[in-house]
Amino acid sequence: MERLKIVVTGGSGRVGRHVVACLATCHEVINADLAPPVADTPAHGATYVRADIMQMDDLRQAFRGADVVIHLAGLDYDWGCPDEAYININTRGSWHVLQAAEEAGVRRVVLCSSISICGLQEMRPDWKPQSLPVDESHDNRPVYAYGVSKQIAEVMGQSFARRGTIEVVSLRPLAVVLPESLGQYIDFVDAPGRNWLFYYVTAEDLARAFRAAAEVPGISGESFYIGADDSSHPRPTLDWAAGILGSLPETLDEAQYRAHPRASVFSNAKARRLLGWVPTSDFVRLREGHAASQDNNLEKV
Repeated sequence: MERLKIVVTGGSGRVGRHVVACLATCHEVINADLAPPVADTPAHGATYVRADIMQMDDLRQAFRGADVVIHLAGLDYDWGCPDEAYININTRGSWHVLQAAEEAGVRRVVLCSSISICGLQEMRPDWKPQSLPVDESHDNRPVYAYGVSKQIAEVMGQSFARRGTIEVVSLRPLAVVLPESLGQYIDFVDAPGRNWLFYYVTAEDLARAFRAAAEVPGISGESFYIGADDSSHPRPTLDWAAGILGSLPETLDEAQYRAHPRASVFSNAKARRLLGWVPTSDFVRLREGHAASQDNNLEKV
């Protein structure tokens, strides 16, 4: 495998540190972030450089000689930022990354998009899944600023890809479950009356998807949902989905849900096919492992 020089914007963040660790096993990795990695985070052989995605000169310097840029930096949905901040930082920052990468002769930019691009996670009564499972051909109709910022970033990425000077790939992670946030996520999905679509991806699996997006040749202008095979709901998907949505969509892959009753409402088939990426998690086992760790902690106390 070719050893690449990969710059990761936002490599000090919650997801970024997993991506950096995954990439650094076989590539030269530069972590370009406003803040250095936290003190107890292993460097994994990566080099840190301070860079602000709102400053073109920072990016031009950080991207010099890079083969691939993975763009993770920005404002996360969970932070509850003002709408104008999401549009300003996530949209303009992505443009800066794309422009600086093109100027530097970078081969490929991998954008961190989001499930929020489709608008379905907003759980609006006027916008529900038009098919199950939802795939990349599904319409995107976000209303909230975070999802809109990701939609704009993907459109910008496609415009750079059409120029033919740089490849652009967009990954759309589902709800990212970190090792330290698993308990919080379980509490969230188990809350009575939860009105949601029960999707997830582990940070480790997501990191491998970013590695695949950096390595697999000949892909540009494509977007991929990155999620687990299964739902985080304990019941069969079509049962709880019918209750939450009111009715199931007419376009329905019944064979898939018969073969895998707890299959996710979001398809990862495209990522499997084009990136060769396969998720490894099973939420039943994640629950069991978390419960066992909680029991061990109680015994120690």
